[in-house]
Amino acid sequence: MKNYIIFLPIAIIYLSLKSTLAAALPLPELTVMITIFIAYEKSSLSALILCFILGYIDDVFSGGVIGSASFSLVVIYIVVHLISQKVELSTITSRAGVAGALTLLKMTLVWIIIRATGLEAPFLLPVLLTAIVTGLFAPIIIAVFL
Repeated sequence: MKNYIIFLPIAIIYLSLKSTLAAALPLPELTVMITIFIAYEKSSLSALILCFILGYIDDVFSGGVIGSASFSLVVIYIVVHLISQKVELSTITSRAGVAGALTLLKMTLVWIIIRATGLEAPFLLPVLLTAIVTGLFAPIIIAVFL
């Protein structure tokens, strides 16, 4: 856990810039890539708790329903943990594909939770653009984490 605590200030700085200066741009989902990296590298309860905390921080900065991103990142952590037992994410295309698909999963889960509370939220174009951008940047960002 000590090795991964560095992701908290990185995520806070990134999410603060994303929510203020670049709110209208489809930027990569850094929290999803951190969750993929943590779940793939080390599976533990403390890593799962860190992913939950990252999701909570994401909820605070996005201004959405508190707990929606936390729930989504915990689901992504579990999915990556299960996938990593069967598949090795060593190629660039596998990292990009998994990051894009899991970003799509995260944003779909968040959208479902937001809609369940009765709020309006755009879905198709912003979600697809963010998933594509995350998939494109995932190999580079995950390589930096290594």
